[in-house]
Amino acid sequence: MDVNENFERLEQYINRLTGTLETLRKENDELNGQLQSLKEKNDTLEADIQSLEAKISVVSSENEQIKKDKEAVKGRIEQLLSRLDGAFSSKNEHLEQTEVAHTEAK
Repeated sequence: MDVNENFERLEQYINRLTGTLETLRKENDELNGQLQSLKEKNDTLEADIQSLEAKISVVSSENEQIKKDKEAVKGRIEQLLSRLDGAFSSKNEHLEQTEVAHTEAK
């Protein structure tokens, strides 16, 4: 082997390494671009999550208020039904007394 052959082999080896290095640099640039894109998507998703959590909090508060209102309405309806039951009970007692008195009068 003479010096020229060694030099040519070395030059080929360096050219392959340079080509490989260029390929790796391009891949690295593409991956960095993808990484940046994913980071931006992640930021967007995190903002969406925060927005949804805030909405969940509002809806939960509204739901609790609706439950309280429902219980209040239920209580009022029960009171009204109780008053109606009392009124009908009194009327029935009065009718029974009238009927007894009417029967005795005959």
